[in-house]
Amino acid sequence: MPFREGVLAQTVNVSSLASQVITAGLASYVELDSVLGLEDVLNILEVYQVSEHNKMLVNKYDNEYS
Repeated sequence: MPFREGVLAQTVNVSSLASQVITAGLASYVELDSVLGLEDVLNILEVYQVSEHNKMLVNKYDNEYS
């Protein structure tokens, strides 16, 4: 069920990229602050999003043809 815009809380003092990576458990704030650069974060997030998208498609296919 989709929510109206503004219903869910969003980070204000942390970038949306950092928030997504931390929330997904892909990296810690310390790693983002000291080890990983912007390109690393973008690559990590891309891999995660593609993987999640593919999982969704496989699940949808399984549900439709099972």
